Amino acid sequence: MIGFMPELYDDELLYSVLSRYYARSGHLIYRAASEELFQNPKVRPDVLLVNAYKKEVIDVLGASMETLVRKHTMFPAYAMFLPYQRRKDAFHSLVRRDGKHSNLLAIPVRKKSKYLRYCPVCAERDRQQYGETYWHRTGQIQGVKVCPQHRCYLQATEVLVSGKATPAFTPAEEAIPETQEVISCNNELELKLAQYIINVFQTDIDMENQVSVGEFLHMQMQGTEYLSLRGEQRNIGKLHQDFTRYYRDLQDNDFTELWQIQKVFTNDRYRLQDVCMLAMFLGVKPEKLVNRKLPESSQIEEYEQRIYQLHEQGMKYPEIAKMLGGSYDTVKCIGEGRYKKYKKDNIGKQNVQSKKKGSDWKKIDRETLPLVKTAIYGIREDKSQNGKPGRVTEYAVTKALGLPSKRMCQLPLCRLEIQKYKEEYPRYWARKVVWAVQEVLKNGDELNWKRIRELTNLRKTNLQQCFPYLIYETEKEVAEKIKSTIEI
Repeated sequence: MIGFMPELYDDELLYSVLSRYYARSGHLIYRAASEELFQNPKVRPDVLLVNAYKKEVIDVLGASMETLVRKHTMFPAYAMFLPYQRRKDAFHSLVRRDGKHSNLLAIPVRKKSKYLRYCPVCAERDRQQYGETYWHRTGQIQGVKVCPQHRCYLQATEVLVSGKATPAFTPAEEAIPETQEVISCNNELELKLAQYIINVFQTDIDMENQVSVGEFLHMQMQGTEYLSLRGEQRNIGKLHQDFTRYYRDLQDNDFTELWQIQKVFTNDRYRLQDVCMLAMFLGVKPEKLVNRKLPESSQIEEYEQRIYQLHEQGMKYPEIAKMLGGSYDTVKCIGEGRYKKYKKDNIGKQNVQSKKKGSDWKKIDRETLPLVKTAIYGIREDKSQNGKPGRVTEYAVTKALGLPSKRMCQLPLCRLEIQKYKEEYPRYWARKVVWAVQEVLKNGDELNWKRIRELTNLRKTNLQQCFPYLIYETEKEVAEKIKSTIEI
C-alpha cells in the first residue's frame, strides 16, 4: 500500500509528482517503485501523459483522473484542436488509462531527441517557495522556447522524453542545477507568441464544443481582405504573404508554407503552435480560440440580407453593387432570389468558354501545385489511418484531389512534385515498419513479429526486402534493434 504522496503543485506534470514520490519513498531501484505504482511494472513511465496506474495511486493523489489529465498532463497541447469525437475519445482513453490515446492524439513527430526543459528563474522561484523545483507542463510545449514571464530561454536537461530512455523516475530537483546561466530573450515576437500559446494551453477545454477550429478561423476573417464579400472564398495567397511577413523574425519557424495554412482551415492540421500562430495573426483572443463560437448569422447571410434591406429602401441594384463593392449580376440575382441558379449557369458558361478558347494549363498547374503538396503530405502520413504511412503515386494524388485520372499529364509542375516522393515498395515498407515499431514502443507493448504484422499487414518476405532501407528511415541503432528483435 502507498502510505503517502507529495502534494501536486500548480502546472506540475503527473510524472513529476511520481518522481518526487520515488525520491522520498526509500526505493533503491526503479522496478520497486513501478511495481507499486503501475498495473504493468515493466512499462516505461510516460513522461508527458499517463500510464495504467493502480487504483490506489489515483486515490492517494487526491484528484480525479479527469482533473489529472486536464491539469497535469500535456493533453491540452495534443487535443485542443482535434475534431470533436476524436478529442472526446482521446480524453476518455486517458481517463481509463487503456493506452489507446496514442492513436488519437495529435502528438508531434520529433526528428531529434527531446529532453525535459525548464526556466532557470522559475526553478529558483520554486526552490524559494517550496524548497524544491518540479517539472512544469508549460516548459514542455512544442513551439514555446522561452519563458515570457521572465523573458529568458528555456534550458534542456538530460532527461529524455521518448521510448528510447531507460525507465526511470527523475525528479526535477535532481536534474536541474542550482546555479544556471539565464539567457535573455529580446525577440518581442517570440515572447508574445510564447505567452499566447501558454494562455491557450492553460484555458480549460469545453469537451462538448463541436465548432471546428478551421470553420471558426474562417469566420474570424469576416470583413478582412482575406475573405470575399460573401465569405465564400479565402484569398489564401494574400493571407500567406502577410502571414509569412508577420512572422519573418521568428526563429526556426517551420510553419511557413501555403499548404500548411490551408490544412488548418480544412481541419487537417491540429498542431497547437500552428493554430495559435494563425489565430494570433488574425487577432483572436486565446479564450475565444479555445471556447469557439460561431456568429448567429454567416457573412453570406449578412451580405444577402444587406442587399434585401437596401433594395427595400428604394436603392437600385447598380447602386447597391457599387456601395458593397460587388458584381452587379451577383447583387441582382441575390436580390431576386435566383443566385444559386445564376451561379450554376455562370459556371457552365465559363466551362464552355474555357473549352472553346483552350485552358490555360500553365496557370492551372501553378494553382494546383499547393493542393498537390497538401495531398502528398496527407498520403505519406494518412490521418484517416491514425498516421500510418501511405505510398505517393499519381493515382493516389489525383484520387485525393478528385481530379480526372489523366489530369497530371497536363500538369508538369505537379507531376514533378509527385516524382520527388516516388519510392519503391521496399522503401515504403521500411517506413511502415518504423512507424509500427514506434507505435508498439509508445504503447509499452512487447516488440515482436506478430505486433508488426498486425499493424502493417506485411508478410515476412516483405520485411526481409525492406531491411536494407531501415537505416534511411530511422537511426542505425533502432534499425539494428528491429532486425535483431523480430524473429523471421
